[in-house]
Amino acid sequence: MKLLTVILTLSLVLSIASTSKGQGFSISPSRIFFTGNPGETIMQSVIFSNTSSNTLSFISRLQDWVRDSKGNKVYSEINTHPASNAKWISLSENNIVLLPGEKKQIIISLHIPADADKLTHSMLFFTQVKEQNREQAKKVAIGVTVLMEVGIQIYYTPRGLNPGEMEILAFEDRGIYNNGQKMARRIELQIHNKGAVNKDAFVRLELTNKETGEEIKIEPQTIAMLPEATQWVTIDLPPNLKGKFLAVAMLDAGSTYDLKIAEKEIIYRP
Repeated sequence: MKLLTVILTLSLVLSIASTSKGQGFSISPSRIFFTGNPGETIMQSVIFSNTSSNTLSFISRLQDWVRDSKGNKVYSEINTHPASNAKWISLSENNIVLLPGEKKQIIISLHIPADADKLTHSMLFFTQVKEQNREQAKKVAIGVTVLMEVGIQIYYTPRGLNPGEMEILAFEDRGIYNNGQKMARRIELQIHNKGAVNKDAFVRLELTNKETGEEIKIEPQTIAMLPEATQWVTIDLPPNLKGKFLAVAMLDAGSTYDLKIAEKEIIYRP
């Protein structure tokens, strides 16, 4: 694998949705970033919109989370992860009721402890519930039915953290992948965030057939990585490729970071 570093001015357009939507309602934003000094209490808002003809009810809860080696979120109880900020957070309302057509603003307050010196994060869930009638409630202990759940990522980033760079650690050809339902030629990239801040990036892959000159562009993937995290990004290619290819992977974290490029020659046989 050949690694290259190119300094370019590129814009990062996030494919991560800024608004979470359910049937008849929306909650925005989907991520909240707090910045402030130790000892301060910072406030931001979440907007609920009920576009349905029914009254909607939500209850809130907080959880810690991290990403595993594949980038999937793994949840745990609050204050179990060293980078948790769940206990710093309070809401203006914990139980939200929206009348038909109503829009409501909920204030999220984050109190920054005196010793806060690194990026912290948590997940704020709003769970839509439906009150049951008395006969149903007698049979179900909690007396509610869960309809939909929306999670909002909450980050605190102290000023002056080293943003660092992202890097490609490995570029692997995994051969044919077949789980009985899907068959593909699989490539995996191992990505590392060397910085102390959360980063979003695009991972792009281009294939060039070295014998015919044919170019194949693969749909870009969006990744989000916590500080000092390492994760694998899986890219599936058409299973019928054959010939000698030059594969070029690009890691684009936006205009403030260097574009990282990795190249690999791969021979696909029928």
